[in-house]
Amino acid sequence: MEDTDGMTKITEVRPIDFNDKAAITEAIDDFAKKYAYADVEHALEISPNGNMYSLTGTALDVNSLLIGKDALKGSISIHNHVVEPGKDKGDSFSLKDLKFASEHEMGKQYLVSGTRFDSFEFAEYFPGDTIETPWDNAKNDAYEKHWDNETTVEFIHQDILRELCNHLKGFEYYEYI
Repeated sequence: MEDTDGMTKITEVRPIDFNDKAAITEAIDDFAKKYAYADVEHALEISPNGNMYSLTGTALDVNSLLIGKDALKGSISIHNHVVEPGKDKGDSFSLKDLKFASEHEMGKQYLVSGTRFDSFEFAEYFPGDTIETPWDNAKNDAYEKHWDNETTVEFIHQDILRELCNHLKGFEYYEYI
């Protein structure tokens, strides 16, 4: 395992009891407080292998694959999205976030971005690009709701995720948990 790929760096590896729900909740909450308004993306990967990996990326991305595919499988993760200047939060999970979690059969995923604190999980995983069509259908539904209600899109990913459970079997999105 490399500690960097030139864009993302593993900054710490600590042991954790993967079955200790209170310790995991505390780690997620601590991360959320620390990185809610960070100017680059960070991730915390809590692996069933008994390790907790802290990573630091760039303003646009953090590459959790750096810890290895085996460590990602079943992991509980949190990462942040950078908040634009003058805003109180950024958008929610991207299509890339969902595809990555499904491809690597990851557990519950959390995201913090300013005042945003969301999560999602899959009841089943989807191969390759099969998430793209449901994502596009959910996006169409989200835009249609804005059109019908004469409202403006502020966070399109958030809007898509709200609709995605209607198009992607076993997908659950938890907003502002």
